[in-house]
Amino acid sequence: MDAHAAVAAGSALGRRARVAWLLRVNRLLAGESSLRSLPAFAAAFHGGVYDREVSVSTVSRWETGRTPVPWRAVRRYEELLALPRNTLTATARTVWRYWAPGPVLDVDPAGPAVRPLEDLLEQAVSGDVMTGDDWDQLVDGLCARPDVVLMPSGTWSALAERLVEEMVIADDLPWMLRFESLNRLLNHRRGGRTVIAVCGAMAAGRARLTATEIVCALDNCGHPDAADLVLSELARPSGPLAHRGAVMACFRKVRYRHFDDGQLRTLVRAVRDSGGGPTGDQVEPLREHLSALHPEYARAVRGRRASTRPDEHHRNGSRDRGGSDPDARALVAAAVGRVTARLGTVEPDRVRDPAIPAALVAETLASPLFDVRLYAAFLLAATPYRPVLADALAAELVRPSAVRHERLAVVLLDALRVLGDHRHRGLLQRLAVLPSVPRPTAYAAVRGLGHVAADRAGGDFLRTAVAHHHAVWLSDRDPVTAATLESLVYALGMASRDDLLTAILARADFLPVARTAAARWLDIPGHRRASALR
Repeated sequence: MDAHAAVAAGSALGRRARVAWLLRVNRLLAGESSLRSLPAFAAAFHGGVYDREVSVSTVSRWETGRTPVPWRAVRRYEELLALPRNTLTATARTVWRYWAPGPVLDVDPAGPAVRPLEDLLEQAVSGDVMTGDDWDQLVDGLCARPDVVLMPSGTWSALAERLVEEMVIADDLPWMLRFESLNRLLNHRRGGRTVIAVCGAMAAGRARLTATEIVCALDNCGHPDAADLVLSELARPSGPLAHRGAVMACFRKVRYRHFDDGQLRTLVRAVRDSGGGPTGDQVEPLREHLSALHPEYARAVRGRRASTRPDEHHRNGSRDRGGSDPDARALVAAAVGRVTARLGTVEPDRVRDPAIPAALVAETLASPLFDVRLYAAFLLAATPYRPVLADALAAELVRPSAVRHERLAVVLLDALRVLGDHRHRGLLQRLAVLPSVPRPTAYAAVRGLGHVAADRAGGDFLRTAVAHHHAVWLSDRDPVTAATLESLVYALGMASRDDLLTAILARADFLPVARTAAARWLDIPGHRRASALR
């Protein structure tokens, strides 16, 4: 099966099948060998957060997707398999929400409340540290009471503002727990409208430099205010990252029919006029998506681009990142094949359905949609395949052909950003500053520096990287290099390098938007920066 056929196969996997596979593969590759037996696992299941006996047939139906698995049962898998709390529940909830046929307000908690809702609310509006699990429990409690009234009147705003600020500086599981909490609050019957307004204000204001995920989160919210905000950021963006988030939100909002006819026409005009650049990688896939779902707008959504020759398209700086270039498709397909082959080194005799992880690898590397790639990577990262896949991605990035080819390098680096660990940081550092590395590839490598085992040791690499890209930017004011400097500031913030952030802020000749980002990091209260790590 080639890469694009595997992506198509992956898209046919429903959310139930994905969650079922997540549970099954974690059990079959469990460190505790006795639990790999289905009868033994079923016999041990009663206990912890799950207070009922289960049969072998019940577990089998869960793990084959024939019946949905209760959230408390997912939590029990974590307990039995000795996995860190929320590893499976947060991932399963993410998958369940993203692949849902419509917006989801999850009101079924993943276990009994550990602490009273009132205590969690008091903690969230105070200066105390909040963990991702605290947010998860708090939002579970709020969603179980859709008509809850919070007093004083500004409490919803205070909660949303803190949650969003922590989310945009969190990573890995702490990020996922906050992002899913935000998604649930956006659909809350009483608080949702206030949460939408907070997202809009922060994306256009002090969180402008991390606005992509804030605006993109609105894709799951059916409230008219969310549709208005997304269209506003498309037509009159407050910044390039907010615009990118709006583009990404439109994939699902169009599919969910969140836009009326007038709004669709506004969307068509905005997408038709959108350009490329370092943050414009999802514009062309959105044109394809919109044309497929609304063929009546297919001609209008492309405008003059429909008659533009491919060579003109490249000269105009709107190079297609979607993989339509045959060379790109061949390189990506070869990489997918080699990475997939590495899956067989993880006890292949125990995994009965190799087609599913192969399809997920293909989605991770070959899908033109960033969110599909991201959520496939998240699913793989919550399994014992994670270290093997990360090493396979790193091996691909050692190939000169991969580094030179933007399409392949970017998807490999985006995947490594989710799956990688401290062992891969040196590779990212080399790709971030080597003069021979193409600028889009260096940009993608820098984006990973804040996520792959962020360096808090105070070494000199980040100082060197800032000096290198600052010098390049001074020489030609290239937009990709400017975006790279912004991402370096993010890496500095994630590494708690306040010394370098302060130095950037003091440099009058530094990229203005990067200085603004440095100031923003330095202004984030300490308890929120500490919370985002947990």
